[in-house]
Amino acid sequence: MTIIFWVIIGAFAFFTFVQAIYYLSVYSKFAYDKPTDFTNNNLPPVSVIISAKNELKNLKEFLPLILAQNYPDFEVLVINDGSWDETADYIEQLSLTENRLKWTDVKVEEKYHKGKKLALALGIKKATNEWLLFTDADCKPISQNWIREMAMGMTDDKEIVLGYSRYKRKNSFLNLFIRWETFYTAMQYFAYALRGNAYMGVGRNMAYRKSLFFKVKGFASHIHLLAGDDDLFVNETANKTNVAVIYTHDSFIESEPKTSWSSWLAQKRRHIYIGKFYKAKHKFNLAVFNISHIFFYISLAMALVFCIDFIYYIIGIFAFRFLIQSVIIFKSMKNLRITKIYILFWFFDILMVFYYLTAGLAGLLTKKLKW
Repeated sequence: MTIIFWVIIGAFAFFTFVQAIYYLSVYSKFAYDKPTDFTNNNLPPVSVIISAKNELKNLKEFLPLILAQNYPDFEVLVINDGSWDETADYIEQLSLTENRLKWTDVKVEEKYHKGKKLALALGIKKATNEWLLFTDADCKPISQNWIREMAMGMTDDKEIVLGYSRYKRKNSFLNLFIRWETFYTAMQYFAYALRGNAYMGVGRNMAYRKSLFFKVKGFASHIHLLAGDDDLFVNETANKTNVAVIYTHDSFIESEPKTSWSSWLAQKRRHIYIGKFYKAKHKFNLAVFNISHIFFYISLAMALVFCIDFIYYIIGIFAFRFLIQSVIIFKSMKNLRITKIYILFWFFDILMVFYYLTAGLAGLLTKKLKW
């Protein structure tokens, strides 16, 4: 056995061990969690907030589903964020017959557009309830009990509720990978939240208290960034005890996925760029896992090339991570009702390396977002 052998096998074993530690100590927290832990018999009034920019078609399809939710006390606020289609006319007409629906208009010239933070801030100020539930105009609650299920986490000791937003199933490889990456991301941020270290949420399905928003002066700390109204807000305000995680089936939101690789990668590049502004401990935890993931496969490839005579060592080390990962991925997928693509998890796990090296590096190297 040469020095090269020990260096390569040692590196392979080290990165395998790091990966196993993450799966066993972090992601297992979500895999083995029980979604029925939350009970809330005192359901609070809720304000659902939706920012809409040229969303006439989606509002016609999905807004009636939100207004028809099975919940005793809620209002829906739609903020028309400078639309130039008939969004404003539709909301205004619908509000005449729907007492729960309120709306406001943001007339912002495109060249001064700052994402949707201004629209959301105006909606929050207009909201009459303490608990604010956020979604997007192109999102569909899969159940009439969406608000009720999310409200299970709106207890006296919580300030933030994180939900799950999945993408609609389509017959394409891109759609498969988008659904995998969405699950993979949710598994991560749910697990960290359950460990008392929440670092992000997705604005298509999350809630927080109005008082929390004003306590931190809203989006003031990141108002200069075009994105981050959801994950940066959670990153700033979450602590060890104030976050609830809700992932019961009726709490899911579903939206239309991107249909081209370029548009999806651009979306992910923006998200990764915003991740550069997370707290240092969150950036460190995510970076160590992602880097160890990349070098796990690099060292595996090197071992197969330079250490093939010791294939049993390689198989043993690889199997150690694979068995741990396969169990935790399956149980996590079961929690989020996406086990139909489980058989391909190993393939997507390899593709994540290329994802990190393309969208990941692009996001990290981006100096300024352009909307």
